[in-house]
Amino acid sequence: MKRNTHFVVPRNRFRLLQGADALTSYRFNTRTAHHMFCSTCGVTSHYVPRSNPDGVAVTVRCLDPGTVLSVETRDFDGQHWEENLEASGITACSKE
Repeated sequence: MKRNTHFVVPRNRFRLLQGADALTSYRFNTRTAHHMFCSTCGVTSHYVPRSNPDGVAVTVRCLDPGTVLSVETRDFDGQHWEENLEASGITACSKE
């Protein structure tokens, strides 16, 4: 579950159905991203990414089977984040 394979959805399309009481949050470095961690196991189920402050990034492995039909994956060079952000197309994922 801890793998960071995630997809981004518009914030108004995200609904957490259960487990909010077990979550704790953390903001790294720029404090723009808002990571939600399970206070028991440490898994990041979802977060508000720095690239998409109007969206929510959902960790694929934290979804129940059958929740989504498919997810398109793209490789992303996190070491060169700023240079790759625009070319990745990720900022469009949080738009309706």
